[in-house]
Amino acid sequence: MSQVQSVEALERLVGSRPLGVMMKSLEALDAHCVRLLSLSSFAVLGFIDEEGRARLSSVGGPRGFATVVDSTHLRFELHEPLSLNPTVGCGLLFLIPGLGETLRVNGHATLDGNTLLVTVEETFVHCAKALMRSAFWKPPVSVVPTSLGPVAPGPLSDPAVRDWLSRVPFVVVASWDAQGHADVSPKGDPPGFLRLDGARVAVADRPGNRRTDTFHNLLEQPRVAVLALVPGEGRELELSGVASLTTDPALLASMEVAAKVPKVALSLEPHQARLRASPAVLHAGLWDASRHVPPDQLPRMADVFIDHVRQNPQRGAAAATLRALASKRMMSWALTQDYKRNLY
Repeated sequence: MSQVQSVEALERLVGSRPLGVMMKSLEALDAHCVRLLSLSSFAVLGFIDEEGRARLSSVGGPRGFATVVDSTHLRFELHEPLSLNPTVGCGLLFLIPGLGETLRVNGHATLDGNTLLVTVEETFVHCAKALMRSAFWKPPVSVVPTSLGPVAPGPLSDPAVRDWLSRVPFVVVASWDAQGHADVSPKGDPPGFLRLDGARVAVADRPGNRRTDTFHNLLEQPRVAVLALVPGEGRELELSGVASLTTDPALLASMEVAAKVPKVALSLEPHQARLRASPAVLHAGLWDASRHVPPDQLPRMADVFIDHVRQNPQRGAAAATLRALASKRMMSWALTQDYKRNLY
């Protein structure tokens, strides 16, 4: 298996991280983030447990289940007890039912009983491509399980796990850098986009917001968790293990969609697989279209992106020029063109 083992090799494949993309990141919750949180009923939480394993779990409830305490703190109630190491960072991916974009919040968390208190260190809005490709918010359709490839003994050999993976259109990946800072990133494609490669499961990389945080983290340390969701289902599959980046030509060719072959894929060797009921999906009414946020209540994402670029504290002439030239009209046009040309 061909592996990517350096930042230089990674950036030759997928490019470097554009300044404009990185400047969408803030160090606290602004008014846009607060509004998005008030509309969110579901999130995926990435954390390290007390045994040092990478973990992911869904959380949720009615809209606004996560309470904003102040610009750098939020809290919410967990449906089930959680084993969490508070010295390592955590990440959250908040979904707003009916909206393609997601809110990502990174920081540290502490537990008080079943209440999780998050200290916010970074927040930004992720593009809509993963949810668009997966048709996440559209009415669930019956999917014929696809062939995932050869499988070796281990967690992936469980028939229930393989069946679930064969129908998955959307996963969330949690990773950490060498300092323990977390990142939780969405990945989506048509159902059956995952591939089994012996004892590993592969996730294709598609165009997104071009931050490639997950891949940079993997080059620093390999522990990763993946949470797989199937629209219409009240369960979730969590895989926890170690991962690498692969450019194996045959594997990538098998992931072709819309005549596009990915340049790289995440390859996870899970040590544990947990297929379980998700109380958060139930409490959030995730697949109930009547509980989706009406379009006229959704924010204009071009406004959010531009305001975040303008608020970003990045110094230097390039950052100052970008802030001065950025406009909401330009951003609206750029988003439309990007989704049209770079969805796959």
